[in-house]
Amino acid sequence: SGAGSSGTRNISGTTGYHKQLEDAVAQLHQKESALIFNSAYLANLSSLATLGKAFEKCVFISDERNHASIIEGIRSSGRPKLIFRHNDVAHLETILQSIDADTAKIIVFESVYSISGNIAPIEQIAFLAKKYNALTYIDEVHAVGIYNTDGAGKVAALNLAHTIDIINGTFAKAFGTLGGYIAANATVVDFIRSYSAGFIFTTSLPPAICSATIRSIEKVK
Repeated sequence: SGAGSSGTRNISGTTGYHKQLEDAVAQLHQKESALIFNSAYLANLSSLATLGKAFEKCVFISDERNHASIIEGIRSSGRPKLIFRHNDVAHLETILQSIDADTAKIIVFESVYSISGNIAPIEQIAFLAKKYNALTYIDEVHAVGIYNTDGAGKVAALNLAHTIDIINGTFAKAFGTLGGYIAANATVVDFIRSYSAGFIFTTSLPPAICSATIRSIEKVK
């Protein structure tokens, strides 16, 4: 396959290994589809920036200790952001109550926070998201490959995959290779694939890295 992919995904940079890896990620997270990026940072930055532009009116509700990639992604979307106190579901609900019903709401948080090791109250956040008709976007970078019997992360370990709309993860930590991804329903993934500059305008991951990552996921599972 060569040392490099030679181009962007939409020109010559998509091989069978890229598609197989996306299928493996979607299966791992019990989602319809997945999209791989050159890093989890780029996946967050690009996906959040693009997602915010999908709605005429949209607000992000972000945990105060979210990663820099999340902060930059939300900033790049040009949409307003409201910050809730770290893992404070009561404060999160107060914020959700203050937002107009016809405004799209996206709750963004991490499952395992890298600096403190704190674990988010995922089930409670998912409950509030359903109650107030909000989308959920979770960063599982520090959980994938570690939690659940197959390494699918904290969401899977709690049997909550059906309650979370978009999952972000990495191959560069517990899976030991390179790259990042999102997993979600097919419509969300197709929208981000179609409009994300961070996906469209960069050379794709080397096929050998994709192949190695497929094997690594199999080993972890």
